[in-house]
Amino acid sequence: MKSPIFAGLTDPGRQRDHNEDAYALAPELGIAVLADGMGGHNAGDVASDIAVNTTMAILRQTAGLSAHDRLETAVQAAHAGIREKAASSARYHGMGTTVVALLLDGAKLTVAHVGDSRLYRLRRGQLTALTRDHSLLQEFIDKGLYTPEEARAKVARNILTHALGLEEALKLDIGQHATEAGDRYLICSDGLYEMVNDTEIAALLGRGGKPADICPVLVELANAKGGKDNITVVVIDT
Repeated sequence: MKSPIFAGLTDPGRQRDHNEDAYALAPELGIAVLADGMGGHNAGDVASDIAVNTTMAILRQTAGLSAHDRLETAVQAAHAGIREKAASSARYHGMGTTVVALLLDGAKLTVAHVGDSRLYRLRRGQLTALTRDHSLLQEFIDKGLYTPEEARAKVARNILTHALGLEEALKLDIGQHATEAGDRYLICSDGLYEMVNDTEIAALLGRGGKPADICPVLVELANAKGGKDNITVVVIDT
């Protein structure tokens, strides 16, 4: 099996004066981490940096554990680090972040996520979301209170039900998926998918080319359609 190819890009967008997203890649270890921070007084970028740096550090140090246990340990450590930092200063009170952390090991992909940043898979032209948002909007859809279309029209999109730093006991989802040769994976913050719909994302991912060539195209389209938030994308080919 050939080595996977990783690439990423982050951009503040057209309407924000600073970037609270962060990401890190370690292709040689099959690791990708993305976080979308939130909080006043620029604390969101502090939260996302802690999330990415702590998660990456723990994943590097725990190669002997199962993928599930590595991700659980790493994300919980990041959560604890954010809460500790938030308690240290009023400036950081209430800060939090989403996270998507991915481990790719041969034909197996394991992903942990909290919040509304997403992991997608493009396989034989079909785009599938492999994460489910931890958001009020998604909760209303799951409970049958609104159709997806109604929810998007009536419910604030950015209200999270789970996030690193914002709850004492963190709930994270960890999933495992079999990979196939030719799969293309996309990790992104909501700054991409709120601007660019799934059909457009699938078309861009399906155009071929290297991940490093696809990332700027995704960001450019999100900006062209308004760029209302920070935009971060990671593209991985297996």
